[in-house]
Amino acid sequence: MIDASDLGLTIDGRRILDGVSFHVERGESVALVGANGSGKTSILRCLLGLVPFTGRACIDGHDVVREPVAARARLGYVPQKAAFSDVRAAEALAFVARLRGADPGGIPGLLRLVGLAAHAGERVRTFSGGMQQRLALAVALLGDPPILLLDEPSASLDEEGQHTLAAVVARLRAGGRTLLLASHRREEVAALTDRVLRIDGGRLGRPAPASARVVALEERRGGRP
Repeated sequence: MIDASDLGLTIDGRRILDGVSFHVERGESVALVGANGSGKTSILRCLLGLVPFTGRACIDGHDVVREPVAARARLGYVPQKAAFSDVRAAEALAFVARLRGADPGGIPGLLRLVGLAAHAGERVRTFSGGMQQRLALAVALLGDPPILLLDEPSASLDEEGQHTLAAVVARLRAGGRTLLLASHRREEVAALTDRVLRIDGGRLGRPAPASARVVALEERRGGRP
């Protein structure tokens, strides 16, 4: 579903990505992990076609550069921090649905999925951070894209918000959605992904010596086996 080959990105003379190659199979959930500035978000931006990169990226067989509309139509994107204007939740979804040519009839179901059905008529500026992130997830799911890209979706949330968002994403994963998640939270990675791609200085690092789930468990135990 995602095939990246030799991705390179240079901004203002600085090499951000250097020969990154990987693939994600249909229904697989993969994590991009690494320190701040390692290149995680830049990889997602390449896949979205938002930056001029070298190499090749294909989404469900569609080249991001040569077939941008077809490639983008197969992607849903949840940014690290969503930004909404002063609109009501249902209005925000309806506006994006018109832009994407998606069926607005699915909006009530999406709001139910993310636990916001009771807040459809409320203004987004009154929402908590967790509610706004769940609304961003609903926006990403408009048009039922088979692939979701999530960029540190719970980084700015409190513990309750993190649990709620993770539960919704876990349901999507169980339903067969393909996920690529950029995160620095080991527990989030362990709960929501099958394998880890480590990014270090814009390059793909060596495979993790253990699964993300085991690493997170060891970390919680203070490193004891």
